[in-house]
Amino acid sequence: MHGLRVALVGLMMGCLVGVPSQSLSQAKTRVGSNAADVNYKITGTVVSSVDGSTVAHCQLSPSLMVHGGSSNRQIPSIGSFETDEHGRFSIALPSAGLWSLTASARGFVTQEYERHQGFFSAIAVTSEAPTVDIRFRLSPEASITGVVLDEAGEPIRTAQVSLQVVPPPSPGGTQPTGSVRTMVRTDDRGMYELDNLLPGSYRLMVQAQPWYAAASQQSSRVSSSGSAPVDPSLDVAYPLTWFPGIDNPALAETIVLHAGDTRQADLHLVPMPSVHLRVVTPRTEGENNVSPPAFPIVQQIVPGEDIQSYVPVSTHVDGQGQIDVSGLAPGLYRIQPGGPNQGRRASLVEVTANSTRTLDLNAAPEDVARVTVHFEGLTDLDAGSGAGRNGSMRVRLVDTDTHRGSFSSDNDGAMGYGNERRGQRDSGTDHLIEVPPGRYEVVLQGRPNVYLTGIAMKEAKIEGRYVTLAAGDSVLTIHVASGRAHLSGVATFGGKPSDGALVLLVPTTIEDPGSITFLRQDQTNTDGSFEIEDIIPGQYILIGIDNGWDINWGDRSTLRRYLLQGVPVELKPSVTLKQNISAQAP
Repeated sequence: MHGLRVALVGLMMGCLVGVPSQSLSQAKTRVGSNAADVNYKITGTVVSSVDGSTVAHCQLSPSLMVHGGSSNRQIPSIGSFETDEHGRFSIALPSAGLWSLTASARGFVTQEYERHQGFFSAIAVTSEAPTVDIRFRLSPEASITGVVLDEAGEPIRTAQVSLQVVPPPSPGGTQPTGSVRTMVRTDDRGMYELDNLLPGSYRLMVQAQPWYAAASQQSSRVSSSGSAPVDPSLDVAYPLTWFPGIDNPALAETIVLHAGDTRQADLHLVPMPSVHLRVVTPRTEGENNVSPPAFPIVQQIVPGEDIQSYVPVSTHVDGQGQIDVSGLAPGLYRIQPGGPNQGRRASLVEVTANSTRTLDLNAAPEDVARVTVHFEGLTDLDAGSGAGRNGSMRVRLVDTDTHRGSFSSDNDGAMGYGNERRGQRDSGTDHLIEVPPGRYEVVLQGRPNVYLTGIAMKEAKIEGRYVTLAAGDSVLTIHVASGRAHLSGVATFGGKPSDGALVLLVPTTIEDPGSITFLRQDQTNTDGSFEIEDIIPGQYILIGIDNGWDINWGDRSTLRRYLLQGVPVELKPSVTLKQNISAQAP
């Protein structure tokens, strides 16, 4: 690590701030031409990425890019075109510009031109080069099939099978958090199929309920006061199960798929005694002791997924007027008061095997970190929903260690885990997030021009953008500033534009645990152009690698080797910089 820092300091001593230069990608801003007689076209051949055989009758859809391949903002496709018997195609375009091209064919993955790890290359058509000929390598689809069986070897129908993408190692950084690619349910034979998969690494998780369990036979909101407890033989649940059949996501097997692979992944689920949760519900005005309390809504937070899953549970009211909730497997749950109290703040609770715990919805739980998020640094900042010139300001706390999930300060956000409570310090900027104790990455959302400059919290361990949260009440101060930077340029290799090259913008502090900045990536278009937007100001090393998408970044010495030939750049707030580079060999 020390050697890398010395090398970076040496590079920055001779910092070459990019000199504005003519880019070969001026089609990004000039999307048309005054020359009425110019005919713009994309021609080429679609071939299999495995054996190079041509793909006949492949459907191609071109879309005009607004700001290049990395920002992925597109005007709707101008139509669909088909390759001939030999995989050849010719597409007439209405204007010059950067065009994305998506291909789909039976037995192949639907993908953009030169797609790699979420990036792709746009095709640059200009008045100087009105016809661009390409070779479109299309990956045969990979798939995972299997069967989900119960403890008796019988098929489990309607089990939910989730496929989670395992991202490749980040150059010089921490392992990125995975995300859900797709979800399917098993049929009446217990079988499932996940198709149209790109080459990559994946994990499988299954959620299901025993068909005979009491919780599967009734809704959590239908019961009667004083009803009998659940029969122990029916009081069972399946834990969240990861392939090849374990309940710990950290030990799940990674399934590596190459183009055209088919993998069989069967799972056997074993029931366990369900966990019980006793809930003390809030009472509304006018509610008497005779009326039964409203049953809570129970959602499970799934590790590694940005979703919540509604859980069928069995409920009854005990002699003390508490609601006994059974049918739970060990895990983290979000409990929302039911009935007329649905607008009240939800509570997080973690339940463990062979235990019964009580949750009082009238009081804050003792084993949860209740974090008030306070912004400092912008006088006009308004974190309210839909407020502010650039939209609302939100914070996500991402569990990077256990991959339990993301917790957002926005009640209406896609994550849905956060519980916003206004008026604690400043009604415009403060929010409350409840999370399990642990280490989290602080991520800003909502205003792209705003960036993180630091975080502070009393008696908490803080490293850069990471904070370790303990149970109880605390205030997390988020220091922010406005004025993100913008970088563009052209990468060449051997004197020619490097098409599909990997571009890395590496902070000089990448191995400093206290760093706020982080690595950014892009992929060059057919004219070698690249564009990285919304960059946190700072000092970086810019490198391009021709055909560099298969490099093993798990070896940090690999990054050091490329950095020694990179271009130092200093990005100041609100600067727009152009910097051309020579791509390195992989």
